[in-house]
Amino acid sequence: MNINWDKLAQIEELKSYFEKDEKHFKQQVTDYVEEWEKISAEDLDKLAFLRALEITNGCTQWAYRRQDKECLSLEQTRECMQLSMSSIKNKKIPLANGEFITFSPQIEELIDTGRDLYIEAFKRNLVRKTQEFYALSTAQFLIYGKPRMDEAFTKIKDNYLQYFGEFYINRGINYVRPYLVQ
Repeated sequence: MNINWDKLAQIEELKSYFEKDEKHFKQQVTDYVEEWEKISAEDLDKLAFLRALEITNGCTQWAYRRQDKECLSLEQTRECMQLSMSSIKNKKIPLANGEFITFSPQIEELIDTGRDLYIEAFKRNLVRKTQEFYALSTAQFLIYGKPRMDEAFTKIKDNYLQYFGEFYINRGINYVRPYLVQ
């Protein structure tokens, strides 16, 4: 895979990692890319959908914390968080038609690894884990690619428009877009 490091270095969340220790950050991303390239297309589709759900939820949560004028109500924000967090924790994503997306035990381990890394980075505020989280996240987006993420966000709209609304789904799409320009 050819990685456009210059484009990635322009992403606001990644700038400090390129400035502080570019070589190490690139190696972290590359290592995760090599690991995630081994995952089947079917599993990548499901993981991209879970990631789109996480991102869209994150957009609603941040908007509520900042009390943006477009923020959802407290109840709606909690419903979004419950949907996202229970899907991650239970490794089972409910769909509007009553079916569920589930994962193999190996993929469940990857989900747990990402969740643990997120907790260490953003709940325990461990700086080195924050960098590793962004390396993993960047690698995921590179592996998923634009077509797969576009499809994932279409499924988010199809299944959860009543939760997030068009505005926050589009915010999620806009958050991911810079990672997908390769």
